[in-house]
Order: sequence, then structure tokens, then C-alpha cells
Amino acid sequence: MNSITISILTLGSIGLGFSLLLSFLSKKLHVVENPLVEKIVNALPGLNCGACGFSGCHAYAQGIIKNKKIFNGCLPGGKELNEVLIKLLGIDAQVAEDKTGLVCHCGADNTHKKKSFLYNGPQTCATADLIGGNYDCIYGCLALGDCIKVCPTAALQLKNEKIYIDNEKCVSCGKCVKKCPRNLFEIVGAQKSIDTFIVACSNKEKGKNVMDVCKQGCIGCGICAKAPDSPFYLENNLAYIDRAKANDQKLLEAAKTKCPTKCILIEKPETRNS
Repeated sequence: MNSITISILTLGSIGLGFSLLLSFLSKKLHVVENPLVEKIVNALPGLNCGACGFSGCHAYAQGIIKNKKIFNGCLPGGKELNEVLIKLLGIDAQVAEDKTGLVCHCGADNTHKKKSFLYNGPQTCATADLIGGNYDCIYGCLALGDCIKVCPTAALQLKNEKIYIDNEKCVSCGKCVKKCPRNLFEIVGAQKSIDTFIVACSNKEKGKNVMDVCKQGCIGCGICAKAPDSPFYLENNLAYIDRAKANDQKLLEAAKTKCPTKCILIEKPETRNS
């Protein structure tokens, strides 16, 4: 028997030995999964969006079975599905209605934003932001769609180099919040009777510098914050809304009307779990 044959037989024996060992270990260490996991996974929408706080639907199913509670529930599934989950778990719990919405703090489109140069680099917001972006405003939306690519429900669209949000589709998973290199997205709550007003600008420069790069930027004039009990306030030349005080529709509307650059906009959040 020559050396080549011996080598082949030796390797074959080793391979067979490992195969038998792996087969034995797989049976010995096999963990039988709770059949309820499969039922819950089949009931879930399968988006693996992470809005529940878990890495995906399967992890969520395992988590709620282990802890006997649905945590924040499945936002994409809504109230009906969460009631199904409660029934499958055999627990007594209430499904709360949570009115939330996603807003973007840049409302300028290509007719507002100044572009002094042509960006020819990789078409991602993260890369463009490293060199200052593809627009003169270093605070605004880069309009290259990184947020769109990570959205599991197609709730974001780019039109005229501006992001539009469909809050009927948005599940408030927060993936766009984490992905945007300029931190333009925010998940907000709102009272059912009040529209969600936002300051659609993030530029903290003084008024003239803002207008040099965008026609719809906040110039820090403070008109929105001057009314008694106004929920608006100024910080670093930029207007903000105190959500705890944003409960007067008339005050919000008045501020929106008086804003000279029209950077106060409305995003209508949808009622989750309903």
C-alpha cells in the first residue's frame, strides 16, 4: 500500500470520525424549541424591523414566551395582532393605543437648498457627510437615501431631493433615526386631537448664514416663541418645540402662519395598535 493510499484512508477515517461525533453531539445537545414559538412567529408580520426592541420576530417570540409579557407589542401588527399574542401567551394584559409618528428636521427640497458643487463620490449619505455633504448646508438632508434603504415598511420616499414620510406605513422602529448621519429623524408622540408640528430645520447658524444656503431654513428670529405660553423656544439660533407644552392647536397654528421662512411644518402621526 503506497503512501498516497494511506493518506487518503487516513483522511477519510478522520472525516468519518468527525461526522459521527458531530451527529452524536447534535442529537445529545439538541434543544427542543417550545412549539408556541412557531405559532407566534407565524402570527407576526415577519418584517424583523426591531420596533419591539428585539433583533427580529423569532427573538421577539422567544422573549415574550420567556417573560410572559408582550413588552411594547408588535407595532406593525397593531392592536388586533397584539391581542392575538396575549391570547396565545395566556396572560391578562391590556393593549395600549400609542399615537406616534416620525418627523424629519429638514423640510427643504431642491428649490430651497443651495448646491455650489457637484458631488461625485459614493452615493451614500454616510460617505457624503464625511466631506461636508452634497449641499452647502452642512446640517440638512443629504438626499442620498440611506434612511430609505433601511426602512422595513417603505415608509420613506425621496422626491425633489426631500424626504417624505408616510406615517401610515411607519412603525417607529427607529432604524432611520440610527442611520441618518445628521440626526434629522425623531420619533414623537402626540395627543390624538393635536397635529404634530415640527421645526423642519437643523441649521444652528445665524440667520444670514442660514439664508445663504437654504431658503426654508430657521433664521432664529424667535417670532414663534414670543407668544405667551408658546411651546416654541430658541436655542443656538434654532427654534425647537417643547412637546410637553404642545397641546394648544391655535398657538401652534399661529406660529406656523407667522414663520417668515415657512420652516414650521406638520407631520400627522398615526394611531398605533389600532
